[in-house]
Amino acid sequence: MIRLSVLPAQQDMAMTEFIAEALPELKNTNLKKMLRKGDVKLNGSVVKKDGALAAGDVVEVYMPIELDRAPSMEICYEDENIIVLNKQPGMLVTAGKGDDAPDLMSMVINYMKDKGEYFEDSGYIPFPCHKLDVYTGGLTLFAKNGDMFEQLREAKNQRRIKHVFQAIVKGSPEGEKGEFKHFYVKDSETKYHISDRQARGSVPIYTTYKVLRSNGEYSLLQVEPVTQIYNQERAHLEAAGYPILGDNVYGVPRLNKKLGIRYQALWATEIRFATGVNNVLEYLNGTKVMTDEIGFPLVNF
Repeated sequence: MIRLSVLPAQQDMAMTEFIAEALPELKNTNLKKMLRKGDVKLNGSVVKKDGALAAGDVVEVYMPIELDRAPSMEICYEDENIIVLNKQPGMLVTAGKGDDAPDLMSMVINYMKDKGEYFEDSGYIPFPCHKLDVYTGGLTLFAKNGDMFEQLREAKNQRRIKHVFQAIVKGSPEGEKGEFKHFYVKDSETKYHISDRQARGSVPIYTTYKVLRSNGEYSLLQVEPVTQIYNQERAHLEAAGYPILGDNVYGVPRLNKKLGIRYQALWATEIRFATGVNNVLEYLNGTKVMTDEIGFPLVNF
């Protein structure tokens, strides 16, 4: 949050005009939409109308996540074949047409060019080996060439590359550790749901957890998706009755708004390579890449 005071010379300015002048980094942002979402406070209260300001007023602005943090390229592991970065919430892994948020792919391309490792004609370009949601932070794996990408993709499909997350959830699971088992049910090409009952065409999914800290109301969990479906960590925890805080898709939006959390408390903290021997990835076998640089939206509970 950024706090601004209205000066006498700025009296009678409209709220959006004042914010645009004080925070030029928001010039391409729909400020009226920010007002409607409740991202602006006037003298301590949420204000949704673009009214005139008075000298001495205090305006508080919740910056969009992608602007709240300066884009950075935090390298957690690198060799001649791969690079692992710690992605910040609000940053895309790869940008699509019309995306304004910064993306890791562009950073890795520029980084490889600076090191003299980028050769597009021979396939020495970065390939993302998995994608985290734009508002999920954590370790993101890139291959530096096409051949390595194919090897890593096969290993990932065979569960020889494992991802571990930490998440702050509502509630407290029973026991210090355990496993959730549910069923993935595909409703259409783009929609699915998680069920506790097996149905025709359903696929079992498994997620293990370990309780790291809990006060009964909220818990910090270590989570490992054993199977791999899209957004499994988020969808499975919600189905098990422990939604991730800050998740407005699989979580509880009303609670998130009450707590002032704008993105999910989910972070990819570890990548484990169980790649075996007598293959191209043998040199990575047993390697663990970890980070304790976790930018959760809620750290004390």
